Amino acid sequence: MARITFKPMYFNTSVLFLMVLALPLLQLGSCTSNHDILSEAVIKDTPTEESGIIPILRITDFSILSTDNTGLKTDIIGVIDEEKKLIYVEIDSSNLSTLQLKPTIIVDTASTVIPDTNTPQDFTEEVTYTVTSETGEEENYTVIPTIVEPEIIESEIVETPCSSNRQDSGPIVVTENNQRIENLHIRTSNQHGIEINGFTGVVISNCIIEYTGAYVGIKFAMADNLTIENCSIKYTNAPSSGPLPDATRNCIEGFDTENLGITHVKVEDGSTGIRLDQCDESVLTYIEGHNMRGPFPKGQLVQYDKCIGGLLENFSVINDREIAWTEDNISIYKSAGQQIKKGLIVGNNSPKGVGVMFEDQNTEGARGGIGGLVEDVDFLEMGNGVASSVEGSGNVTFNRLRAKEIICGELGQNRGQPASNSLIFAGFETTGGNKITDCLVYESCNPTNIIWPEYSFEVLDYRDDIDFEPREPIVLNFDCSDLE
Repeated sequence: MARITFKPMYFNTSVLFLMVLALPLLQLGSCTSNHDILSEAVIKDTPTEESGIIPILRITDFSILSTDNTGLKTDIIGVIDEEKKLIYVEIDSSNLSTLQLKPTIIVDTASTVIPDTNTPQDFTEEVTYTVTSETGEEENYTVIPTIVEPEIIESEIVETPCSSNRQDSGPIVVTENNQRIENLHIRTSNQHGIEINGFTGVVISNCIIEYTGAYVGIKFAMADNLTIENCSIKYTNAPSSGPLPDATRNCIEGFDTENLGITHVKVEDGSTGIRLDQCDESVLTYIEGHNMRGPFPKGQLVQYDKCIGGLLENFSVINDREIAWTEDNISIYKSAGQQIKKGLIVGNNSPKGVGVMFEDQNTEGARGGIGGLVEDVDFLEMGNGVASSVEGSGNVTFNRLRAKEIICGELGQNRGQPASNSLIFAGFETTGGNKITDCLVYESCNPTNIIWPEYSFEVLDYRDDIDFEPREPIVLNFDCSDLE
């Protein structure tokens, strides 16, 4: 791309010769001297630098724009060394393939540039561009690329405060507002580990809860402003592999509670890790999950049921497909406004479950309208799907999701093969407004089955040719023995 300039008008020598021949005649009718006439002609027509007619071969701007290069996250702006005729650019190797980049080049004369700017170039090596004026003058500029190693996106690995003075305890039933339950090692087989009904402001801190039977680790209802922090909750009588006897044995289960905060919590081997029903604006951070056991309809790390809003951020769930019995890894059911951020999901062996599922946002009993966000989450070993907005859900954005090691065959424990034929993104029976932005699917086992149906998404922005290093899982430490 070049700036438009006007062509210079150089003096014509033939015209000058005719003017000299005519001087005697001009002298008859004028008192102006020959010298004056010639001087006037030269002053008017001789090119000068001030009139801008001397061609300058110079690249004034070099950039690689995201609008011209599919998959480019941010514009790349070149730094020009005019004295050395060098252009320096930095390219993030994880941003996109460096083999198909089209630059935008601006020169300050009506000149041509070779290679043509519409031709993609391989910027893993130096590229030379030649600027040529209309009169044939040339100037060469060399683009010097620096390939920047990608910054590894990692979830923060956090060690929880460890207290060596935890006291052995049986199950706890809360009896007053603002009650504190802390520094306990609770074991129970005949009732819920901790139960709260109708009391607010309760704090559960630095506890290990081991439970079994047809019970829940922590169960609460109408318990506004509840805080659960620095806790490990495990169902201790799970079989070596496969589902629990029923789907009621959740690590944490809550109902009708606002302003819930759960942070630095590990959940393991429960039917579901955290199940919330009508719990609005909850905040869940630093959640570590392992081997959700179901059976159907449970098997999630987190399930929102008729909830308005809420944040799940900095989390991981690792499901061994020969041990766990999953459904959707994260389920947003009859709920809206949830933000799911900065996570790692590994392992789903359900023939019909997906990584993150929004569904039934406009059906009877749903709360909060429609919409939601899933951002900066990595998915490995998914079979039936990575992310979906279906059956009455809409306005869901899937941003910067990354998936690989997709499964096309047997999912594990003889549960069969994916019902969707290993689809990645689904949007069937949606209300619309969904978006896929800046996502990455690497080496899908079924590369022709990425999005269905495509018309359900307003934006389809993903790549399928870049490998990536997955996020690190959340690691919480509750073992004090090595500190004693």
